[in-house]
Amino acid sequence: MRINPNMNILIVDDDDDVINYMRTLLRKNGYKNIHTEKDGVKAVNFVEQSYMENKKIDMILADWEMPELDGIHFLDYLKRNADFNEIPFVMVTADSDRIHVVEAINHGVSQYLIKPFDEKKLLSKIHEVMKRKKVA
Repeated sequence: MRINPNMNILIVDDDDDVINYMRTLLRKNGYKNIHTEKDGVKAVNFVEQSYMENKKIDMILADWEMPELDGIHFLDYLKRNADFNEIPFVMVTADSDRIHVVEAINHGVSQYLIKPFDEKKLLSKIHEVMKRKKVA
């Protein structure tokens, strides 16, 4: 699938290694505009600031377990806000428990990516989500 290298992607994770890994994989595959935040509160601020500056966020890759505001509550915030509820959201977590997957789906997650993951799996999830949005 052809990608849009100018997509704005926000990675939200409290683990620097995970952030660096995802950023490296995305850059390797042609994505240029990759932004990162360490927790959900900072991510909310980034999303709001981007909106105020008319900079559209095309996708969010967020960890579930984070300090301050976790991934599921960050997702809830986005889904409750008409300006942000259409942003594709991939929950990235080590928790593969069916209950958590169902909970994420019930909260409106676009995809669920289980750690550890490889390049192929990450890109597959992104492409699946963007194909549905017809943006990639």
